[in-house]
Parts: sequence; C-alpha cells; structure tokens
Amino acid sequence: MNIPNSFKKAINNNFYDKGIKIMTTEKEQIRDDEGCIIETEKDIIKEAIKGNFQYSTLEKVQQEYGKEIVAECIVTCEDTKATINEICKYQDKVYEIKAIIPSDSHKTILLHIVGGLDE
Repeated sequence: MNIPNSFKKAINNNFYDKGIKIMTTEKEQIRDDEGCIIETEKDIIKEAIKGNFQYSTLEKVQQEYGKEIVAECIVTCEDTKATINEICKYQDKVYEIKAIIPSDSHKTILLHIVGGLDE
C-alpha cells in the first residue's frame, strides 16, 4: 500500500509526541596519572526520535509478535536508524531494542526493560 506523505505527516504530528533517545556505546582510551592507558565506554546519543511509547504485557507482545521475543514496551515511529540490541532511553529508563518491525507507514520497535524479566 502506498501511504501519501501528507498522511504520514499527519500521523507524525498527532501521535508521535514522546522524545526517545537511541544510544550507542563509544570506546575511549584515556591515560591516567601514572601513564597507564585505560579503556572506558560512554553512552552517546545515536539518534533522537519522536514516537508513540506504550507499555504492554509480555504475553500480549509475544502473542502479537512472536513467542521468542521478550519485550514489554512498544514504540511506533516514522523511521529510525536503530538496530536490535541497542539501548533506548525514555523518561530516564533504559530499554534494550529486541525487534524492529517495518510497515507501510511506520516502524514498530519492541523494547525490553533493562533489569526486567529475564535479567
């Protein structure tokens, strides 16, 4: 189905009102006071998107998207550069991206709460 851009824009303006950050980890080497090189990791924002964020039950997500997916949250957005296993932040909570499902008008991102059910 071909969705017109005007319709996509209307969806964007009316439903995608939550700010969500897609994070990636960057490795950095620093030299300490004694001259040793220490490798550290820091989270940086890969992408900031607007989307519709909703909590769901694990059972509902598994019924809708597949039994192998452990996720409790769903984000719909126009588009994203996110990939599976990356980290997502919303309202100071951390989530792991478990699946990204494209459709004609948007992408659905399934998220698992870090420190959630299987950790």
